[in-house]
Amino acid sequence: MRSAAALADEPRVHVAARDTSVQVQMSALIATCGFQLAAQPGESADVVVIAAVHSVDETMTTWRPRPGPSGRWLLVADRFSPPGVRWAVRAGVHTMLRAADATSAQLAAAVWAAHRGEGRMPHEVLIRLLGPTPRSAASAAPRPIMAAQALTSRQRTVLGLMAEGLGNADIARVLCCSEHTVKNVIYDLTARLQSRNRAHAVACAVRGGLV
Repeated sequence: MRSAAALADEPRVHVAARDTSVQVQMSALIATCGFQLAAQPGESADVVVIAAVHSVDETMTTWRPRPGPSGRWLLVADRFSPPGVRWAVRAGVHTMLRAADATSAQLAAAVWAAHRGEGRMPHEVLIRLLGPTPRSAASAAPRPIMAAQALTSRQRTVLGLMAEGLGNADIARVLCCSEHTVKNVIYDLTARLQSRNRAHAVACAVRGGLV
């Protein structure tokens, strides 16, 4: 049996869903994880709000979460559109989980990540967030930009998040890494792009069709 101190440190969970059956199923799954359910989101930072929806866009139009200390958000959705994910990240939602992956273990890990303010996002969501490099734009890019095809997947991801206006701290949360790591990635990619600073790197990437 867990101690009172351990229970006090655990997050409580509020399930928000427009579909009653989805709310019942998610609440039952949360119970199997051992978390206590909260009747209301409240203003307490120990409450993790799980938005169980069909698409990320539904969350942003229905609940419109705001960044801040009052609670944490975990987004569980069937579909993740790039515009919806960008909107969610800007609103302070950094923890996301595909509904198909919402096993007890995965859900529990995601709840803890949201509670700690950590970024957690399915890899395929990150890939879709950046989108494919347009073939025509890449072929028409100036010669210096062609060298940027050697960018790693991590560098392209960071570059895309930079282009969306995210700072180092937000990028670190999304990618589940330290700000120091983000700074190193930015240093390397600006060198590869032969850019003067991060703004110049984003400008070069946009001109070259990389983001």
